[in-house]
Amino acid sequence: MRRYKSWLAITILMLLFLAAYFIFNPSYQKSFEAKLYYSLGDYDKAYLLSKEAFDLEPYNRMANSVMVQSQYALRYVNYNKEAQQYLSIIRSYALQEKITLSQQMRMKMMCDIMIEKHQKMQPTILIDKALVEQSRQYYEQFVKLHEQITKAI
Repeated sequence: MRRYKSWLAITILMLLFLAAYFIFNPSYQKSFEAKLYYSLGDYDKAYLLSKEAFDLEPYNRMANSVMVQSQYALRYVNYNKEAQQYLSIIRSYALQEKITLSQQMRMKMMCDIMIEKHQKMQPTILIDKALVEQSRQYYEQFVKLHEQITKAI
């Protein structure tokens, strides 16, 4: 029985030491904070914090994981922002009485760029499904626009 109590005491002390290490280690503190920002959808902040944590401790797997996932999520965020900008430009052309050939070529080029970018992106399980769905919808819009522009040219 004494032997059991001493092993239990040693185990508890080791667990307390490990918990203290993770709680007071700045790298792991930043990792936990980065994970929180990632779960809230603030991918820029999550990436910056996880990068800092990884720079402090290259063996911090959580920091590396959050950093990589944030990069993937930011690709989708940036794709969606760029899609909105391009669609705004295309709408401004569409409101004109006559669309010039150079404007048609620009619209086709914008569609080509966005179609190609979307095909290169690969979602992971951890990326917000709504973010991926929004990107897919933009992609489909660009595919339809590309078909219409190709027929018109």
